[in-house]
Amino acid sequence: MDAAEAGRFIEAADARAEHAVTGSEGGRVVWRLFGAGPPLVLLHGGFGSWLHWLPMVERLEGRFRLLLPDMPGFRDSDPVPPDATPALLADRLAAGLAELAPAAATIRVAGFSFGGLVAVHLARHLEAQLAGLVLVAGGGLGEERDAVDLRSRRPGMSEGEMRSVAAHNLKVFMIADPARVDALAVEIQHCNTRRRPGLNSRVFSRTRDALGMLKAVKAPVGAVWGTRDPTVGEHLAERRRAVEAACPGALTAALPGCGHWIMQERPAELAAFLMRTFEPGTFGPETGGKHGGQPEP
Repeated sequence: MDAAEAGRFIEAADARAEHAVTGSEGGRVVWRLFGAGPPLVLLHGGFGSWLHWLPMVERLEGRFRLLLPDMPGFRDSDPVPPDATPALLADRLAAGLAELAPAAATIRVAGFSFGGLVAVHLARHLEAQLAGLVLVAGGGLGEERDAVDLRSRRPGMSEGEMRSVAAHNLKVFMIADPARVDALAVEIQHCNTRRRPGLNSRVFSRTRDALGMLKAVKAPVGAVWGTRDPTVGEHLAERRRAVEAACPGALTAALPGCGHWIMQERPAELAAFLMRTFEPGTFGPETGGKHGGQPEP
């Protein structure tokens, strides 16, 4: 697959999705919907869009009704004010879900990176409706991280030069396995970074705000990281213990050799982890803990 084919693949996926817009002018949220089954909300990361989850859609749409928003302030959704917070984003997402999902429906939520912090805020809105929460390299769990050599776009760059920047940043920050930095990954990164988000997600991701809120979550909770994710670095074990302390019995896992963007790098393993969290017992007998033990995929 080359860049042109990757672009057509994204266009085809977008064309076959149901599109929904929730909220009113100035606070509209654009959603892509796939599949059928119990609702599963998939929240993207900072400097991202619904496309962060595109590598997982075909694996999950046969089991769940997937709801993929561009979070408020990102890509196709309306901008947010300069003082916007993850709580504001969750407010708008919760209002959108009230329009899209039946009031009696149980809802599962998975959030990637900064989207993990937003997912924890969203869980507070859903309360008894929440059937499961998964943090995928989730933000808001600690400040410590590795330094990375990220590059920026510059005015006047050609499309090829901008894609080279995207590929570089994927290799040093998002994906540990060079073979997974393919044309589709580069095209998604290229699309996602065309518009700057309306808030500095990194400031919020480097807090521990999610840990305090996790204590109130009653539904099954899972958290998964790659062992080569620079947003956790050598502090992965510490993050894992912090989640387990905040939410005793939470299902946690570390994927050896995997980087930050787990959906792109290890989609099969992530799909299995989601199912373990959302449907305990699906992958064999429970081995202890409130949510079915803590296996290492």
